[in-house]
This record gives sequence, C-alpha cells and structure tokens, in this order.
Amino acid sequence: MTSAAVPALPRDRLTARVMAHALIEQTQVSPMPEILGGLAEQARGAGWSEVRVLLLHGQLIGRSLQNAGRRAVRQSSDAMLNAAQAGGDEILIGLALASRALFIEDPSHPDDLGEDVGGLLAQAVAMVDDTIEFAGDALGLRALEVPVVYVECGQAFHRLGLWEIEEQMYARAAEWLDPPLPPVARSVPAFTRRALVMNRLEAAVALAGAMIEVGLRDPAARVAADAVRPDPAERADLPTAWAVEALALERFLDVVAGRTDLPGGPCQVPADLYDRLAGSTWPGYRACLLLAAAVGTHDSGDVPSAARLANRAAELLDDYKPSLTSLALCLSAQDCKDRTALRYARHVAEQRWQARMAVLGAMRTRLAAARVLRQGDRLTRQANLDALTGLANRHAEGPFLARLRRRAPEERIGVVVVDVDHFKAVNDTYGHVVGDEVLRAVGTVLQAATRPGDMAIRRGGDEMLLLVDLPPGDDIPVLADGIVRAIALHRWEDLAPGLTVGISAGQAVGPARDVDRLIEDADRNLYRAKATGRGRAVAAAS
Repeated sequence: MTSAAVPALPRDRLTARVMAHALIEQTQVSPMPEILGGLAEQARGAGWSEVRVLLLHGQLIGRSLQNAGRRAVRQSSDAMLNAAQAGGDEILIGLALASRALFIEDPSHPDDLGEDVGGLLAQAVAMVDDTIEFAGDALGLRALEVPVVYVECGQAFHRLGLWEIEEQMYARAAEWLDPPLPPVARSVPAFTRRALVMNRLEAAVALAGAMIEVGLRDPAARVAADAVRPDPAERADLPTAWAVEALALERFLDVVAGRTDLPGGPCQVPADLYDRLAGSTWPGYRACLLLAAAVGTHDSGDVPSAARLANRAAELLDDYKPSLTSLALCLSAQDCKDRTALRYARHVAEQRWQARMAVLGAMRTRLAAARVLRQGDRLTRQANLDALTGLANRHAEGPFLARLRRRAPEERIGVVVVDVDHFKAVNDTYGHVVGDEVLRAVGTVLQAATRPGDMAIRRGGDEMLLLVDLPPGDDIPVLADGIVRAIALHRWEDLAPGLTVGISAGQAVGPARDVDRLIEDADRNLYRAKATGRGRAVAAAS
C-alpha cells in the first residue's frame, strides 16, 4: 500500500477520533493495516495521542485478521502500548494492555516467554476501574473508550476460556454505552453496542456447552436461561448477517434452557434458518443449530440420533470456538460401544474442567489483588491530585508551600496564577463536557512548563497556579507570557467548532521563602491582566 492511498485525517481532532473508531469497525470486515498505520503517523505529527492509539489499535486488529505473523502483530502491539504510555491516558493504556493479551499469537513461543497474559488483563481491568472511580463525572470524552476496553478484556477472557469473567466485562461495558457526548461523537458507542449483543450470546453458548460436556446439565440450563438477549431495538440495529447469526446462538440457548415451544421442537434443525446462514463467515453458526438439535435429541433419550447430529456439527467446527468443538465430539462419542474409551474421554473432560476452574479462581484472585494495589495508589493520588486535570490539588499545595518557606534566602521561584477568560460562557455555549476538556488542556500546558521539583496546582474552578524553581544567577524568565501564547495557539477548533479560549495570567518572582507574598503579588498581577483587556500576562519581579 503506497502512502498516496492513505487519506488525510480530518482537521478537527474530535472528528478524527470518531473517524478512528469507525475505521476500527471497518477493519474487522476489511483489514487495512497499512492505511491505519499511515493515518497513525499523521496523528502523531498533529500531536493527537488518543487518535494515534486508536488507529494503531485498528492496525493491530487488521494484522491479526490477515495472519500477518507473530512478529508483525507484536510490533503493532508494542507500537500501540508505547503510544498509549506516552499519551498518559490510563484508559487507553488499559486498552493497549487488553489488546496485547488478546492478540498475542503464541505465548509459548521462545520470544514470548515471560509475557503474562493474566497479569496484563488484571492490570488493564484494575487500571480502568480505578480511573473511572477516581474521575467520576469528570471523565468527559475519555468515556468514549471505556466500553471498548471492557469489550477487549472480555474477548481476551473468552480466549482463555474464562467465560464467567468475560460476561462481567461485558456487563461493565454496557453501563458505559450512553455517556454524555458532543453530537459528533454519539455514533461511536453504536458498534460496541452491536458487538456486545453477539459477544454476550457467544460467551453464554461457550459456557453452557462446556458445562453440558462435563455433565453439568442443570447449571448449563440456568446459564442459558439467564443469558442476556438483545432487546427489539438492539436486534433491529444488528447488521443483517449478524441478526441471523444471533438467531442461531439463541436457538442453542433456548434448547439448552429447556424450552419446548420452539418452531419444529427442540430436536429439529430449522431448515430456513440453516439455509440463511449459508453466507456466514463462520460455519460454526450452522453448527450451533445442529448442536442445539443434538442436545434436544440427547435430552429426549435418542443417543444415536444425537450423535449423528453432533458429528455433522463437528465437521463444521474448528479451533475458533473450542468448547463447541469439544461438545460436538462429546455428544458424538456417546454412541461409542467402547465403554473404556468413553470413560477415558469423560475423565479427560472433567480434568480439563477442573483445571479451568483453578485458572478461573486464580484469575479472580489476581483481579482482586490488582484492584487492592490500585486502590492504595489511588488513595495517595486522590489526596494530592485533581481528578479532572491531573494537576496537584489544594491538599498537595500546603506541604509544598511549607517546604518552600524553609528554603535558603538566595533560592528563587517563579509564581504564575492563571484564570480562563470568560469560562462561564464556554460552559454555557458548548456544555460542561467541552468545558472540562478546556480545563484539561490548560492543565496540560501548565504541566508542560514544569520540571522535577516544580508544581502545577488547580486551586479551584478555572484558577490554576504554577510554582517553578529558578536557579540562582539566571535571568528572570517571564513564564506567564509563554503560557498565555500556548493557550492562544492551541487548536481549540479540534475540540468544538467555533471554540476559542484565552487566559489571563499574573506572575511574580522572588525568594522561595517568600512564597506567600509572591502568590499575593501574582494574584494582583492577574487582576491587572484582566482589567487591561484579558488574554495577556502581567509580571513583576520582587
């Protein structure tokens, strides 16, 4: 694929983010890893870290679907994780970790030794859970990717055969399908909603099938009866092919649940539905109909007929859904005359189930432990960081000022106090979601002006404070001017068409031990900046 084939990203950042989500959906039908890689480079050049991560996610999916090879898939995973970590958004870092767990092709390969898939998933889930709890209503546009992360985790748990945890992930994803979003972004959750319908059905089918294989018939019936089915609106929103495939999955669940009012009865393969599945990309959906009839027939006591149906299903199945393949072979073997061989097969199935349950228990323990570790970290962060901007808060300000008051007389600091001009008008015109994003962006500019030993603080509302250490003997920099310029040059149109944002700033420079007086001087200078027209900085040395 040549670079000429790569389209240009939209000039608006949020529109580009929405486009990235649409391309992720499209690449799962028609992989386009080269195009997505080219777009990711454009996003990198624009400084749009979240757009770049999403596009690299699409590239990773595309390479996996194309069977591009273990090395290519791992390179895409590395690039996505590195980009997410550089951007610093823990929701996107969680997505990168979950994707890594899902798309690692062969963890037993020598080059992959030491890769802990369970650890990746525990870290991803704990990270996103904690970020959501910490941010609360201030999550803003970051909520776009929350359901995507949980779905990715669910798919990875499915691959591990941990279907109970998989369903828990999908339940969490469903809770985040309707966040408050600007109009341009409201289409994003639609694909996740459709994918959830199919994924939840497939998880229930896999678990119920595995239970039947080891003789847990009644628990399997409960799983099937409790499975989350699509409501009429969700069913109508499914693509035509998916809607037909969903009917096949539901037919299996209905038979396992013990329904006797099905068209043709539980022992029949509905011919019309079977024919409609001819165009499905996976023949396993037809196998679900055959397995449903096999289960119904076996329940009725006709073991030979059940075995024949199951054998037909086995011919359509592969390693894509191993629990269904195992169930088909199990039901097919029930007609075996060799009782010793049948006992051996049952023994192996039960041992495999017990091993799965041990892994399930261990994974639940790992998830709980990861949450405890994150909660400990969060308590510290919550005490010292502002949830919206990531800046220090007033709790962290006090001890930092106390340390400055004890500094030597010759040690100096620069103090900058900033205030967003007409911030109430921003909220009133564009909404609080956009207003929160404005505060985050201003906070990012302040963070960029800090070095180790400095501190950027959100004091409340739209007022922020920057305390910068100044080495003795250097010329006094006018820090506030650069911050005002950076805010004026920021691409606010990327956040909302027509949006412009400016700040006023006041600066004071002097001995660190006089920090309280310097803050007062900077406050006075801030009000001078506002009184003389806003969108400017006023500085005074002490």
